[in-house]
Amino acid sequence: MVSLNSIEKVYKQRNWWDLLWNLLFAKYVTYYIAKFTKFTPNQITAISFIFAIFAGIAFYFHYFILGAVLYQLSYIFDIVDGALARVKKIASPFGAFFDVFTDWLKAPTLIVILLFAMQETTGLILILLLLMWNCCANKYNDMLFYTTKKSISSSDAVSRSKIGQYFEYMKQKHIIPLPGIVEFEALILFLYPIFQNIIFLYLSIVLLLFNFILKIYVIVKKLK
Repeated sequence: MVSLNSIEKVYKQRNWWDLLWNLLFAKYVTYYIAKFTKFTPNQITAISFIFAIFAGIAFYFHYFILGAVLYQLSYIFDIVDGALARVKKIASPFGAFFDVFTDWLKAPTLIVILLFAMQETTGLILILLLLMWNCCANKYNDMLFYTTKKSISSSDAVSRSKIGQYFEYMKQKHIIPLPGIVEFEALILFLYPIFQNIIFLYLSIVLLLFNFILKIYVIVKKLK
């Protein structure tokens, strides 16, 4: 039986941007689709991708606010597809691949189109470099996981510290402890084109750099 409560239970670890308002919209959209339509999760993923395509077109023709709204709709449907698959128990390996594949296409492409349209060449190059470095750090961190390198948060010293207690509290609440890629995308693809204020571009770069430094710190600690 699909209910609003059952939909909430299938959400994975939540990020800060989703907690503001995305999950509220996504929950009701998921409920309506599950109860009153025959849409499949893969079709919802395709709809999310179509919204992203139109967002890119809007950015290219300098309809920045429209592009930001379309991007946000794409992001909400990106939450809905996974929630729909889990609540109806119809998740599949292909669906997971399709979702991840379109995610990897959407954000970098929209960032390139938006910053090209806004003539922010320097910011575009820096962001693309940081995204590449973050991706490399993620892959290396994954490799360390599969070579049985333990998480640094599992050590007794860390778990007893204030930071460790904070991480444990956020884990119990199913909330990602620190802002990450989702918040970066929200800054650059939603807030920046909405307000067209360069501060949001700077904040997105700082956040991306912070995540990269944090990942390097974790890797160094694991290698000790």
